[in-house]
Amino acid sequence: MAPASELVTSGWSDPAALAPVGDFDAYVAAVKTELRAHRVPFDPSMAEAELASVAPFRRPPAPGCGAATPRGIAILVHGLSDTAFAMRDLADSLSRQCLEARVLLLPGHGTRPADLMVVDEKDWVGHVQAAVLQAGRENDVVVVAGFSLGAALAVTVATESPGSVDAVIGVSPAYRISSSLLARQARWLSAFRPWLDSGPREEFARYEAMPTRGIASTMALLSRMESGLKGKGAFQSPWMVVQSEDDEVIDVAGNRRIFAARAVDPRSVFLNYFSAEPEDRTDERVIWLPAADVASRVAGLSHLALHIAPGNPHYGLEGTYRNCGSAPFRAEADVQACKQSARVWYGTGRQSPPPGEAGARATFNPHFPDLERRIGGFLAEIDGRQVDRVASSPEGSGRADHAHWTLRRR
Repeated sequence: MAPASELVTSGWSDPAALAPVGDFDAYVAAVKTELRAHRVPFDPSMAEAELASVAPFRRPPAPGCGAATPRGIAILVHGLSDTAFAMRDLADSLSRQCLEARVLLLPGHGTRPADLMVVDEKDWVGHVQAAVLQAGRENDVVVVAGFSLGAALAVTVATESPGSVDAVIGVSPAYRISSSLLARQARWLSAFRPWLDSGPREEFARYEAMPTRGIASTMALLSRMESGLKGKGAFQSPWMVVQSEDDEVIDVAGNRRIFAARAVDPRSVFLNYFSAEPEDRTDERVIWLPAADVASRVAGLSHLALHIAPGNPHYGLEGTYRNCGSAPFRAEADVQACKQSARVWYGTGRQSPPPGEAGARATFNPHFPDLERRIGGFLAEIDGRQVDRVASSPEGSGRADHAHWTLRRR
């Protein structure tokens, strides 16, 4: 059970007051003040360091980009229960692409899980819209990149504000989610079951406990996104989608159908990682990429992995956090082996490590350098400018190797 302080709202109830409508640095300072007043730290002795990590931030174009004006402004949006910390690697990558990266913290996030009970999808959409409109007043090119819930917010804002967004990047996008039955019931369930999960946090950067209203608001957003797409008939902006076929959170086939039906700009592209050979490769715009990387002990890429670099100090290969899961979703012996082993193999809940080895949920993408280059190619299609500043991919990082892992179906 989470500490009682996490399950009681903080008293913060005016998300519009923190919308990024003016100077972005002033927005960052205002949100930090709010976090300082209402955040429940994971480790009280590290409260200020945690606050600095989860707060919104801005990355200017990397040194050497040269131009006085950034190539464009990228608005980055995290997922449900997450914080700005999750978008750091992608922000750094876009900075190297000579854009200014601005990472938001959505209302209800970064403080305590109960604060998701006093916000909804309208607050999230308004927050992203404000950032997009402000960026458009400062630069001619605005890109919105989102992870999971943030990806759905990016599409919603681009659809509802025609001409304000020049390109959209969705990573592990929650356009459709796999547990749709429970999710659809969340709105009426919240009246008598306020918490779907009230477990304690395992790390500083995201919530573990989840109020039912958070899921209900997510489903309301997806309904709003779908209505907007149907109303327009097509999604006009260049659209890049990146997902893993192993993702257990989103409906990967449903996402491909949405893209096939709605993505009309010829510059749009869909990247789909896989661990098992795909059966259907009929859409020529879908690029299939192997997920496995033996050197990093990775066989599959989970929902949490694609936008995280292997060198991330928290989620990366040598990071301080390891996602071992918990009972009843995983056998206690496997959980303990994951926690106690000096090294683990990374995959998803449907995959088993080699015999005698421990397994953890993948929290980083060993192919991140390659993804970075592909994002650079997509951006070059938008403005005709290729930036040769990204790191090169480690040798062999694109090879699939299934010899030591087996797919385990529930």
